Amino acid sequence: MERFRLVIALVSMLWMGASAAQVSTIDPSVLSSLSPEERQQLINGFGGGSDGSGGLSNQDQTLSNPRVVDSRSRDADQFERRPGSRNLDDAQTYDPAAGDWDESQGSRSTRYPLNGANGASSSGRSRGDDDFIGSMNPRSESRTPLQNPYEQPYRETRRNRSPQPFGYELFSGVPNTFAPATDIPIPADYVIGPGDNVRVQLFGNQNQTFTLLVSRDGTINFPKLGPIVTTGLRFDELQSMLEERVGREMIGTTASISLGRLRSIRVFVLGDVSRPGSYTVSSLSTMTHALFLSGGVSNVGSLRHVELKRAGRLVQTLDLYKFLLAGDSSSDLRLQPGDVVFVPPVGARVTVEGEVKRPAIYEIKQERSLSDVLALAGGQMASSDKTYVEVERIAAGSERTVLNFDAAKPADLRAAIQDGDVVRVRRVSRQISNEIKVTGYVKYPGTYPWSENRDLSTVLKQAGLKASDSDAEIYLPIGLLQRTDKTSGVREFIDFNLADYASDTPPSLLPLEPNDLVIVFSRADIAYMSSFEVEAALNGSRVTATNNCSALLELRQLVNSQRAARFLNVLSSESLVRTADSTRARLRCPDIFKEVPGALPALLDRGVGVYGEVLRPGLYPVAKGASLPLVLQAAAGPTAESDPKNIEYVSYEETVANGRARYQKIDLTNTDLRSYRISSGDTLNLRPIYLDQEVGSIRLMGEVKFPGTYGVVRGETLSQVLARAGGLTDNAYPYGAVFTRESARKAESASFKRAARDLQEAAVTAISSSGQSGDASSTAAFFDAVVKRLENATPVGRVVVQADPAMLKVRPEQDVIIEPGDVLMIPKRPTSVAVAGQVLNPGSLAFESGLSATDYIERAGGVAQAAKKSRAFIVFPDGAAKQLNISSWNFSRQDVPPGSLIIVPRDAAPLNKWLLSERLLSIFSNLAISAAALVTINNN
Repeated sequence: MERFRLVIALVSMLWMGASAAQVSTIDPSVLSSLSPEERQQLINGFGGGSDGSGGLSNQDQTLSNPRVVDSRSRDADQFERRPGSRNLDDAQTYDPAAGDWDESQGSRSTRYPLNGANGASSSGRSRGDDDFIGSMNPRSESRTPLQNPYEQPYRETRRNRSPQPFGYELFSGVPNTFAPATDIPIPADYVIGPGDNVRVQLFGNQNQTFTLLVSRDGTINFPKLGPIVTTGLRFDELQSMLEERVGREMIGTTASISLGRLRSIRVFVLGDVSRPGSYTVSSLSTMTHALFLSGGVSNVGSLRHVELKRAGRLVQTLDLYKFLLAGDSSSDLRLQPGDVVFVPPVGARVTVEGEVKRPAIYEIKQERSLSDVLALAGGQMASSDKTYVEVERIAAGSERTVLNFDAAKPADLRAAIQDGDVVRVRRVSRQISNEIKVTGYVKYPGTYPWSENRDLSTVLKQAGLKASDSDAEIYLPIGLLQRTDKTSGVREFIDFNLADYASDTPPSLLPLEPNDLVIVFSRADIAYMSSFEVEAALNGSRVTATNNCSALLELRQLVNSQRAARFLNVLSSESLVRTADSTRARLRCPDIFKEVPGALPALLDRGVGVYGEVLRPGLYPVAKGASLPLVLQAAAGPTAESDPKNIEYVSYEETVANGRARYQKIDLTNTDLRSYRISSGDTLNLRPIYLDQEVGSIRLMGEVKFPGTYGVVRGETLSQVLARAGGLTDNAYPYGAVFTRESARKAESASFKRAARDLQEAAVTAISSSGQSGDASSTAAFFDAVVKRLENATPVGRVVVQADPAMLKVRPEQDVIIEPGDVLMIPKRPTSVAVAGQVLNPGSLAFESGLSATDYIERAGGVAQAAKKSRAFIVFPDGAAKQLNISSWNFSRQDVPPGSLIIVPRDAAPLNKWLLSERLLSIFSNLAISAAALVTINNN
C-alpha cells in the first residue's frame, strides 16, 4: 500500500508540474456562473488581490508556492457542473518538496488510498466480514487469531468500510488550475508550435541571449540569420538545426538552445467527469492532466475506457487500471490543440470482498474468470479459505443465486464471472485442527500439537505438572477434559484423577483427540463452589453475573431445566455447606470459570460433601474412584477434636428406579482408607470426640473469693461454678449480680436494630399527621435522637438470674446451666438509688430503708413538666424492670432496694401519637437495663 501511494505521489508531482493553464480572455457569462470565492481567486490571479499585493503573476507563481482546492466528494452528483471554457491562471499545484497538499492558510495532507474505500466509515458491514466468516469452533470467541502484521492495515480497512468502487480516490483531492511550468526538462519529442518561446544563448565571438517567439506562421525571427521555420519540428530537431546554422553562419560562435515559456492549448474533457467542458492547458499536458483539471472521473464513469479523439478519430484508449495497479503510463498520450478526452459510462462491475488484499468494486474489461477477478483484488490473503469462494449472482435478471468454488482447483479458477457478481472470500476457520489446549493452574498453559501417540500424561508433563507436585495450591482430586462429540457436536466433560498423573507411576494412557481442552484447578477455584453466589444459583434464586461470571448463569439454566435429576445430590448438600461455613464471604469468580463456564456445573455434578471436624469443610469435586485419603487431604484434614473412630460415610447406590443411601461407620485407626473409593454425591461427616468439658469457659468477676476464668463442664450449673470459686465474699450483693451471655447479646443487638426500624416507620406516620410545621420538626428531631441512640447502643446480653447460693439451695429450679462464654459479675452492696429522666435534679441518692419510689422522686426535685408520671418505671439491681404509678391517687408503696434505677420518661403527648408511648417505654426500659448493667460492671 505504501508503495502504491509513493508511485501516485511521484507521478502526480510530474503531472502537476508539467501542466500549465493560462487565462486568455474572461467571458462575462463565466464570471456570473462562478461563486464569490472563485471570482475573488480569479481577480487575484490577474493581479487584483484584495490584500494589495497584486497577486501572483503567471511568471511569479511557481511550485515553491502552491495552492490547492479541497478534496472533492466521491459522489459525482455532488459536483456543480458548469459548461463553458475554464480560464485557469490562478495556479494551485502540488508541492513535491513538502510531499503534501499545501494551502495558503496552512497545510493539510491528502492521501490516495487505492483499495476503493472512501474516507468516511461505512455504517454497514459486508457479508465478507467477521459476520460472514463465522467459525464453528465453540471456543472461537475466546481465541485470539494469529495475524500477519502486514495484513493488519487491510484487515482494519475491511472491518471499518464496505467495498467501494476501485480507483476513484485518485481524483479525490485534485487542483483545478495549473501554473505554467518553466523549470522542468522538455522532452526530446516535444513538437514546436506557435506561442512557444525559444531561448538562444550565444557564446564565443558573440555573447548574447535571445528569446524568440514562434509566430502564427511557425517561424522565429533569428537576429542575423533571419526567419527560420520551426513548425512541426521536434525539440531535439530544433536544437540540432539551430546549433548547426549558428556554427556554420556565425564563425566562432556556439549556441545553446532551450525553451522558455510554452504555448497553451485548448482541449475538451467530456463524458462522465465531474466538470465537463473546455480547458486551456499547457502544451505538455497529457490525458490524465485533463482528467485532473476536470475534477476526475465521476462514479458512473469508466476508468478503463478513457478515449482520446483527435479530429473525429479515436487515437488512444487509456486504461487507468494499468497505471493504478502496474504503474504503466505508456498509454497516457500528450494532448494537442482541439483534442477531446471522453469518458464513457462505466462498464461491467464485479464486487470482491472478504479475505482479499484489496476488497473493492472493480470494473472488468478482459477479466472474465474467477482467477482474473481475484488478481484484480490483489489476490487472496494468507488467512483466506482457499477451498471456498462464494459468488452471488443475479440469475435471469430476477433472482439472486449463490455459487461456490474451490480456489485451490484450477478448473474452478477458470469459472466465468459476469456483470453484477459479488465474490466473497471467507476467512479460514480460527479453530486449529490439531491442537490440544491446557488451561488453569499449570506452569505452562497454552496450546500443544496433537498426534496419534500423544496421551494425557505426556501433555500434562509438557504443561509443567511434575511427579509428586509439591505445590500446595493445586487441586489433585479431579481434572477435567472437555471434548466435543464430532457427530452430535455436544460438549462433554471427562473427569480424571489428577493425583494419579502427578505420581511417579501414571495410570494407563488416556488418549486425546484433536481440540481437546485439559483443565487443571487450584484450591481457590474449588473454594468458589461453596460461595454464596453458587448457593444462590443452586437454589434457583435470581443470579447476576458477578465479575462477568457467565458460569453462574449457565449453572442456573441447567438447574432450572434439570433440577430434579442432575443436581439432586448438590441440592441435598446445601445445608451442610451452610453449616460448615456460615461466615463465608462473597468470593470473586475465578478466571477459569469465565473461560470455561461449563466447568462449574461439571464440578458440582461430581461434588462430595465433607463437613464436621475438618479444617476446610465444604463441597469438593472428585474423579470417579478417588480414594478417601485424597478427599480428606482436599479438606485440609481432620481437626484435633475429630473422633477418628467415628466417621460417618454416606454413599448412594443408583439403580434404574431410584437411588438408595448406604451408611457406613469408618474407623481411621483400623481401616485401610485407600480401599474406600468415593463417588459424586457421597458425604463424609467427621464427628467430634465426646467430652464432658465443653469447649469454652465462664468468667467470674467481682465479689467472689477466687475470681477468674473457669472451664465449663457439660451440664454444670451456676451454683456449682460459684462453689468452685470459693463462694461469695462478705461484701457481695448477689441481688445486683450481672450475668451476661453471648446468645442474649446477639438477641439484644437484633432487638435494638428492629426497634430502630419500627421507630423510623412510626415516625413517618407521626410527622405526617402533625398539624403544624413546628410540631413536625420537633417530632422529627425527637425520633432522630432516639433512633441514633438505638443504633449506637452497646448490647450487653444481660440475663436475670438468681446468684445467691443460699437461695439456689432452696430453689434449685432457678439454678441456670452454664454455657461457654458466660460472664458473671457480683457487685459490692450499693448504698445509693439512682433517679433519671424527667426530674428536676436527676442523680444518685443515699439509700434509706423504708423509702418508696415516690419518695426518691420527690427528693430528686419532683417530676418535670414534660414528664409522663404514669409511665415511670424502676430497674431493680438484678436487671428486672417494673412500671410505677406515682400519681397522687396511688396509695400503694413500691419498696426500692439499694442499687435500683428509677426512670421517669418524657411525655409522648406533644407528639400526638399516644400509640408510641408503649414502644418508647419498652425501648427506654431496654436501654436503661443495658446502661445499668454497664455501670455496674465498670464500677466493679
